[in-house]
Amino acid sequence: MVYLLFPDRFANGDLKNDTLAGFYQGTHREKPFGRHGGDLKGIADHLDYIKDLGVTAIWINPVLENNQKRESYHGYAITDLYKVDARFGSNEEYVKLIDKAHRSGIKIIQDMVMNHIGNEHWLVKDPPEKNWIHQFSSYTSSNYHGGVITDPYHSKYDSMIMVNGWFDHTMPDVNQSNPLFADYLIQNSIWWMEYAGIDGIRMDTYPYPDKYFMARWAKTLTDEYPRFSMVCEVWLNSIPQTAYWEKGAKNADGYESHLPSVTDFPFCFSVPKALNEGPGWDTGLNRLYELLSQDFQYPNANNNLTFLDNHDMTRYFLSVSKDLDKFKMGVSFLLTVRGIPQLYYGTEALMDGDASSHPQVRRDFQGGWAGDEVDFFKNKNLTSDQQNAMKFMTKILNWRKSKPVIHYGKLVHFIPQDNIYVYFRTLGTEKVMVVMNGNASEKLVNTERFAEELKGKTKAKNILTDETLQSLDTIKVPAKTALILELE
Repeated sequence: MVYLLFPDRFANGDLKNDTLAGFYQGTHREKPFGRHGGDLKGIADHLDYIKDLGVTAIWINPVLENNQKRESYHGYAITDLYKVDARFGSNEEYVKLIDKAHRSGIKIIQDMVMNHIGNEHWLVKDPPEKNWIHQFSSYTSSNYHGGVITDPYHSKYDSMIMVNGWFDHTMPDVNQSNPLFADYLIQNSIWWMEYAGIDGIRMDTYPYPDKYFMARWAKTLTDEYPRFSMVCEVWLNSIPQTAYWEKGAKNADGYESHLPSVTDFPFCFSVPKALNEGPGWDTGLNRLYELLSQDFQYPNANNNLTFLDNHDMTRYFLSVSKDLDKFKMGVSFLLTVRGIPQLYYGTEALMDGDASSHPQVRRDFQGGWAGDEVDFFKNKNLTSDQQNAMKFMTKILNWRKSKPVIHYGKLVHFIPQDNIYVYFRTLGTEKVMVVMNGNASEKLVNTERFAEELKGKTKAKNILTDETLQSLDTIKVPAKTALILELE
């Protein structure tokens, strides 16, 4: 289970590095777009909290130097590819954080960017060759239409603007087709793997760079380190467009990405819709059934990174209208179906925010700064709903941690009826049954049509309440609830 955290907004562990000489931006916690002072020590100081929650891996938004005149607290305008931003700490502190995480049984995923760098980077100010940066007569942004790369009818112009256009005024687009620069970028990834001992890479904006370079990058790393994990951001709306980028995809143009894992945005978009809308042929919980029924398009859907929100999106709790029951249903689905689940920091404490303004979805994790009245780390001054959500999340995550049946088990699901969705995970003799009731009223579910999966099982344990169901002939499911049942 991957926990995504925003380093500047998680916890301030070292006040001495808040504002440093030689950096354009200091700490201004009162400014939504300013740096707030979170750092590596803040993460290291709270690894026990993350471990106790049930997390097994942390994806940290970029920690490399972003010494930009314009605010870049987000970390994606890198000005030194070999150096941790001193306002987060040092390279040595980064290695110590990773070592400490490893001792706690937690892996670290490094966020990397191949598509662009910050305009204050020396490579922009004094490039070894002019064509290391894509140049235009005037500022030209990408068209941000990632689907143009897989479009069989795309124009050369649209494809060129998508790949070569700048991501932002302060994020120049780099030219990975230059062989020297290509080597530089690949060697940089290998250096961080070797130097810091990272366990995985999350690659930003994957369809934006030259796709043949990205394939070479992925193949080089996986040839050297066959068991190394990489997931790349493929922010596309449809399953076919997403599946194109996964290793082993049978693409009409013959493209092979060599990429073992992709971000499952179709999954992310489907869950709140399914929970918010009424039942229908392809709405309500039928939407989730239809989503998974199309997994044949992925070479291996179990490698997809599944999630409900992230640092660029409206927070999940707000997406389901701050309805705690819907919140729990979506999380239960995320944590029991196929894929590698990712949670965004603060989801466990019902943090919310609208992505119409990015700082709203990147608020400070309460308790991470001295003087915070609410402290998520210490369960101090939380609302009853927040306490409920924290207890729920801790219970299900720690249960899931030791359940290979959920990690690797075969998935069998049944067409929803009356907005009741039932699916099973099976591995050897272990079997888990999930019953989702998307209705506003309690339902009594007759299990006769699930006989092929219930064969030999006579009772079940509710993993969230520890109660035992002595009979499986019928199952009572409260309104807007997902029951997770270990069959016996």
